[in-house]
Amino acid sequence: MTDAAQSLQEQAYHALLQRIIYSEYRPGMKLVLKEVSEDLEMGRTPIRESLVRLGQQDIVYTVPQSGTFVSKIDMNAAEQARFMREQLERTVAVECCVRAGKADLALLAADIEEQERFAEEGQKRAFFDADNLFHQHLFEIADRALLWGWLDASSINLLRYRWLRVLVGELSWDHIIAQHRTLYRAIEQRRPDEVEYLIASHLHLMLEERGAVMQAFPDCFA
Repeated sequence: MTDAAQSLQEQAYHALLQRIIYSEYRPGMKLVLKEVSEDLEMGRTPIRESLVRLGQQDIVYTVPQSGTFVSKIDMNAAEQARFMREQLERTVAVECCVRAGKADLALLAADIEEQERFAEEGQKRAFFDADNLFHQHLFEIADRALLWGWLDASSINLLRYRWLRVLVGELSWDHIIAQHRTLYRAIEQRRPDEVEYLIASHLHLMLEERGAVMQAFPDCFA
């Protein structure tokens, strides 16, 4: 494969993946190659190759003589990803207590301010992305950016679940922001034991809220 072809395939893969994560292509939806090609304004070959790749990750599946469909969210896979992230992020956040300088703390504070602004404006996608960025910056401050990339790629079902959580009106965004702010203060004051507890508590939200999310979107889950 030429570099240009590989680049197109990567673009198609990430474009498809983003539409699946953000439920633009909803769980159970049939993906018609011609329609997807027109939607993404890309050729059919890179999209076809990307669908094969997504199938290998169980993000889509193919039914012979019927077509390719978006897989429903596997809550067991999502919870396993949550558990893995909790174990790693607790250590990462503790490391931030040692490494975080003034510029790092300012970056985290800015992330929280962005979340507050997007919440006030009701910008769902921007809020979700700012939430993710706050956690990504923890990994970067701890010099674990590669680990974040690996986690992110391994957590597609978790990301899809978390996006639906943002859409559930009865689940407050303010609670997420408040937990981030408390975590920020604990890192700023170099309190590693508290940081560890706060990360665990924050990432346990999924277990507390999954009933409400699954009730709001019953057709999205396997």
